[in-house]
Order: sequence, then C-alpha cells, then structure tokens
Amino acid sequence: MLPDRLREAFDWMETVVALPPATAVEVECPLVHRLYTTREWEQTRPMLADDFVLIGPNGGRAGLDALRRTNELMAGAYEDLHAEIETVVSDPAAPRVLYVRDHSRGRAKDSGERLDVRAWSRVVLTEDGTQVRELGPSSVINRA
Repeated sequence: MLPDRLREAFDWMETVVALPPATAVEVECPLVHRLYTTREWEQTRPMLADDFVLIGPNGGRAGLDALRRTNELMAGAYEDLHAEIETVVSDPAAPRVLYVRDHSRGRAKDSGERLDVRAWSRVVLTEDGTQVRELGPSSVINRA
C-alpha cells in the first residue's frame, strides 16, 4: 500500500472518539511499551490474547491476521517507522482499559515524505493483565 493511501486511512481516526475519561490517571504498563516497540510478529503474537480483536472504523472488528497485515503494510511503506508512547492512562474503576497516546513517525520508502501522527488508542488487557485483548479504536489528535 502506498504511503498516501495509508495517510488517507488515518482520516477515519479523526472521527472516532477514543479519548480517555476525565477520571483517568497515568499508569505504568510494560506490556504496552513492549507491544509498541516490538517489530517481529513472532515476538508480538505472544503479547496478544487468542481472542484478540482489532477495532476499526465504525466499530468494525477484526482478528490477529488483520493486525499482522496492518503492521506489515506499514513496515513495507515506511522506513524508520516507530511509535513513541507519550503517556498511558486508565480509569481506576476500569484498570484493564488503557488509553495510550503515541507519536508515530516514519519516512515513506518511495517518496521520502514524512509520517508524523499523534493519536490516542484504547487498549484492553486480559483479566490477568498479561496480554492485550483489544486494540482500538484510535483517534488522531495531531497530524503534521
């Protein structure tokens, strides 16, 4: 997929609300940090529950294969692609529902055009907190 199409794919995120509740407080979650920095599917897969769901536009739901394909498309379109986690917050009443604000950057392999996006994403952990059960929706809050 071309970077222009990938950037267009972010457009839907600007209409989806995935912002943390007002009662959310900053929390530590090493699992989320590992998930955002791991590049290889063989290392990513164990962090995801067997019933993992990727929440997309309009609440559409997809599984593990969709996340793997999305990661491969992004890696194929951008060199030096990386996401820096700026904060992770959660409502104390729902500690397994996290909101992650990240800053994603990369350079398109074909044109050199820069990707520079800040977004909130909702992450739901398993009951024991050892795996991610849901990822998304996401809300773009800033695109450079």
